[in-house]
Amino acid sequence: MQKKELSHEESLQVIQEMIDMAKNKITETGFHFLLWGILIIATSLAQYMLITNGMTHVSYWVWAIMPIIGAPVALIYEYRRGKKGKTRSKFDKMYGYLWMGFVITLIVSIFVSLSFGINPIAFILLLVGLATFVSGALYRFAPLIFGSFVFWITAAICPQTDVPNQLLINAFAIFIGYIIPGILLWKRYKETKHV
Repeated sequence: MQKKELSHEESLQVIQEMIDMAKNKITETGFHFLLWGILIIATSLAQYMLITNGMTHVSYWVWAIMPIIGAPVALIYEYRRGKKGKTRSKFDKMYGYLWMGFVITLIVSIFVSLSFGINPIAFILLLVGLATFVSGALYRFAPLIFGSFVFWITAAICPQTDVPNQLLINAFAIFIGYIIPGILLWKRYKETKHV
């Protein structure tokens, strides 16, 4: 098998990516943590209100509406970010693959849980904990790592409570694990842009 020789430009790009990783250059803006955090909290609370007001039969539809709102906003944000000339490093691409794999696993887990008549919230929190932990480790960002432990602990608590309380636990965990780190990442990103 023949080895491909890197061009001068490709070699410099690889070196720059390694330097950026060593410097822990933050390209994560926190936008997606904030977007999905707000949507998940709003959806959890909306379903909680519907259930507690005797509308359990329609309460699950709020979860179908959430990605209809969130996905286009996330895609438009990434499209505009790409148009601003921000080049994506291999590190950024691997980070994207992590979350793409998370979404696929999440969808399959929800489908399997509902097929067996099991509430998926605990499983979702476990998966969110894993993806958040890896994100925090990659970016060496302690608030995300702390948030992942909150997700895991609340996942263990969920089976001990009824569905309405699981929704409140979910909203609490997302606030601690997504909203707070998202705000801190956003502030850090803005500060690094002015340096």
